[in-house]
Amino acid sequence: MKKKLLVMYATYGTGHKSIAKYIDDFFTETGEYEVMEIDILQYANPFLGAFTNKFYNNVMYKCPALWSLIYYMTDVPIAGKMSAKLQSRVVSSKKIKKVILDFNPDMVIATHFTAATYISKLKKSGYLNCHLVSIVTDYKAHRIWLDSYKSEDALIVNSVEEKKTLVKRGIDANIIHTFGIPVSSKYTMSLYNKYELLKKFKLSGDRPIILFYGGGGNGSTTTLPYLLTLIEKKIDADVFFVCGKNQELKKKAESMAKRHNANNIHTLGFITNGPEYMVVADFVITKPGGLTVTECLTFKKPMVLIRNAGGQERDNYKFLEKRGYAINAVSFFKFARVVKKLCNNPYYLDKMAYNLEELNKEETMRKLYNLVGEILYEDSRKGSSSK
Repeated sequence: MKKKLLVMYATYGTGHKSIAKYIDDFFTETGEYEVMEIDILQYANPFLGAFTNKFYNNVMYKCPALWSLIYYMTDVPIAGKMSAKLQSRVVSSKKIKKVILDFNPDMVIATHFTAATYISKLKKSGYLNCHLVSIVTDYKAHRIWLDSYKSEDALIVNSVEEKKTLVKRGIDANIIHTFGIPVSSKYTMSLYNKYELLKKFKLSGDRPIILFYGGGGNGSTTTLPYLLTLIEKKIDADVFFVCGKNQELKKKAESMAKRHNANNIHTLGFITNGPEYMVVADFVITKPGGLTVTECLTFKKPMVLIRNAGGQERDNYKFLEKRGYAINAVSFFKFARVVKKLCNNPYYLDKMAYNLEELNKEETMRKLYNLVGEILYEDSRKGSSSK
């Protein structure tokens, strides 16, 4: 009989959902698990769920300074615990409880702290008896992620440094694993031929190729001034500007490129072949969101980081800059200077690429899969399941 795996996320931003989908796809394809994927926010109180989601997006993307203030004020034990409990109440409902209990999972993998906190609550109340693995989807574990650690079999983080920090915060070192954020198996270099992809995209490869994530997921057009800077400074590079599902952003970007006769700007909407563009790119321009950053690191692509939303994204760029994987270029003046430097002098890109060589992100999903198997196997070995 197949073990039951519940993958849970909350749609605050798009990264948590994408990571959950990657995990769902991978475990389903093995044929060894019965997998269910749930957006916990979908079952929340309609008013509270919509309010918290709107509040998150508006504050994070439109008022990054305020978001940072909230983020750091709650990154302490008491405030973090209160925030986690409050968020858990937002999603608590009879409907979500019934769905989870009816499925009766052997294992839950949470890609958002709200899901982990809620499962922890069900376990403590005796409603659910299962294993729990949480995946921190940024490069620093905020205190709010740690509320449910006593109910967790494993906490997945992104670096040895972060593990040391969490141990100092009182987390058992044995449950902390530095696998990093798991991404789709499509993010594997060996699957692609760069020269064939250059032909597909009708590019010569004679000049640098830049993949620019415009940030369409949250409906923002704040990346347009950066695109205009590339156009006005006549950056000699092919630029793929990805707008996602943001039609407003796409129309404005296309109009801008046409108005300036910038034939090197290739505007894209929602793409399903992101790995192909990642392979041909020499470097990536993006906000430092956890998932996008991880995808870049998996393909070992240097990054130029633009306007971040504060809070966790600020922590992300600090981590990346310290390691030499990325350059922070928030101001338009610095942005133009950095992009020109990377395009005109291969030495700088080579230096960043050298730093990235130490990474081995392609095995992250496999490590997660093995860990889940080991935890469940331990139940069988002891002669009794967790149920």
